[in-house]
Amino acid sequence: MKRLLKLLAVVLAVVFAAPVLWLAIGLWWPLPMPQANERPAVLLIADVAVVDVETGAIRRGQDVRIEAGRIVAIGPDLSAGGAVRVAADGLYAIPGLFDMHVHTSKMAPTLMHPLFVAAGVTAVRDMGGCIGINDGFVACIDDKREWDRAVAAGELVGPRFDHVTSLAIDGGREIPAGVDISLGAGTVAGARQRVAFDRQRGVDFLKTYTMLPREAYLALAAAAKDAGLYFAGHLPLAVSATEAIAAGQRSIEHAFLFIWECYPGMTALRDATDPRQVFTNELRQAMIAGHDAGRCSELHRRMVDAGTAFVPTHTTRKLDAYAADETFRTDSRLRYIPGPLRQLWLGDADNMVNRAAGPDNDGQRTYMDFYRFGIEQTGIAHRAGVTVLAGTDTPDSFAFPGTAIHDELDHLVEAGLSPLEALQSATLLPARFLGLDEEAGVLREGARADLVLLRNNPLEDIEAARDIETVVLAGAVYDREDLDAMLTGVERAAGSWAMWPRFAWGILHSPIMRQQFAD
Repeated sequence: MKRLLKLLAVVLAVVFAAPVLWLAIGLWWPLPMPQANERPAVLLIADVAVVDVETGAIRRGQDVRIEAGRIVAIGPDLSAGGAVRVAADGLYAIPGLFDMHVHTSKMAPTLMHPLFVAAGVTAVRDMGGCIGINDGFVACIDDKREWDRAVAAGELVGPRFDHVTSLAIDGGREIPAGVDISLGAGTVAGARQRVAFDRQRGVDFLKTYTMLPREAYLALAAAAKDAGLYFAGHLPLAVSATEAIAAGQRSIEHAFLFIWECYPGMTALRDATDPRQVFTNELRQAMIAGHDAGRCSELHRRMVDAGTAFVPTHTTRKLDAYAADETFRTDSRLRYIPGPLRQLWLGDADNMVNRAAGPDNDGQRTYMDFYRFGIEQTGIAHRAGVTVLAGTDTPDSFAFPGTAIHDELDHLVEAGLSPLEALQSATLLPARFLGLDEEAGVLREGARADLVLLRNNPLEDIEAARDIETVVLAGAVYDREDLDAMLTGVERAAGSWAMWPRFAWGILHSPIMRQQFAD
């Protein structure tokens, strides 16, 4: 009997210790991470066709001389004295791309950054953040500042983080337990408190979200202006686009903007207490059928006059439309998505199919109509002069880090932008928006040495922007072999069993993620 009891004790010890052991080994288990290539003191890219994204001109037979991570000269037959020479042999050079709407986690250097660089994305505007407390999963201000420094110094493979934002300001729903709820800006006083709090933490801008109350939003806008901060993000349900533009919102995100705001019945929906009240099959149909083009024309005019940018992220609406499509759900790029996130994505697709269920599959049709109508509205806004910026909302479901920017460029061309105009939305215009004129988004003397070398002319077909031969990041060269090795490394990391304990640990130690799951 004693032996049996001892055996039972051992078995119980193993059973209860196994999860702890699994977690500990998973956190320790090494994962591949790309190492930055050595940056030459002087680099010469020889015989390249430089694409001028300002004018659309292509200057062939050019050399690009780079020193200390900056372009110092562009012209034919430059001296190669002392330089490491890269023979471009007529490849097309474009500036590194921006993705103007992403979200990153602490595991981004392993799972996301290599995918960005391999897709030619050398800078991002991260639209998520923390609330001033330690977080085990979500990337915080210090993480992004350090990543940005390391990329500029040639120490890290990843995109630049030029601007760092706050945790989304949503009226209090977003505030995790243990943090002063008034920082959710549910009141006028709370909004002012939140601006002072985030300014002291060193953010560059404030992110507004869907359920921020109207009076608090207006107070936040005024306080942000006084604090020298801008604000961007969702248009809160309680706030009209006209009010947001007048208040100074720098960019408005997501493709439902013009569908919602140009629907005469939107006023009656402003008091909704749950954003899902605006996402019904019937309302989608009504918004398209009742669309007021004249109201949209006035909104376009106001945005142009105020310089308010639009970041449609059509990729996020594509999931709505294609959730039941087997080809969409089995995209080959899923191999780069870690197992836990991949399961979450597929679960989102299943939930979307269930929400769209109805007689004769009418819900799925309304999602498809909404998605297509949003693309159409982006084209109309662009032709009216609204600044359209390319963003993806990655890693939202089926918005693949890196290559999602090319999906979005496809959407913009489908909307009616020329390939040049689509490229501008991911190069020249984001740089201007971020105050980086002459420094990023262009290829000229003095600019950052972030270049993408393409095999074909992207001004003839935007799909050419996917066909990347070489990426130059902060003056370091990553050829096709290097880029493929990055992709292989991410695939190995994403497929590792260690992703499960790492995600579990991160989320358990993330007040923000726990709050989101509680919602």
